[in-house]
Amino acid sequence: MAQRWGDVLDDSDEEAEVLVPKAKTSGGLEIPPTQKSRIDSKGIQIVTSYRQHPANAKQLLKTVTKVRVEKRTVKEPKGVEERRKWKKFGEALKDESAEGAQRSTIVSKDDVYLEDPNADTDLQDEDPNADT
Repeated sequence: MAQRWGDVLDDSDEEAEVLVPKAKTSGGLEIPPTQKSRIDSKGIQIVTSYRQHPANAKQLLKTVTKVRVEKRTVKEPKGVEERRKWKKFGEALKDESAEGAQRSTIVSKDDVYLEDPNADTDLQDEDPNADT
């Protein structure tokens, strides 16, 4: 009997398993590698990790963490995409040569003073005898 398309297992979304050697603790225990489950329909992934108990070296602690995984797509205007292709100039040229620095920040040397537009009305509304 021929196999139907629904009977074929789909392994495309599974990650390739990487064999990680088990680490040994000072107490002689082997710590299993961290395990991650598949992301379910609600976007939750279960991560199980192990570590040595701080007080008892011959005991393992198991930590189970539930993580919500979200995939977001951000729409970017076409103009932004075009500007990213522009040739760098000014401080950006220096930043590009520095390792890890991708953006330049310009610091204003001018003092900026902010005024409260409601400062007069706030002082009038307060009762001077409210403290006592």
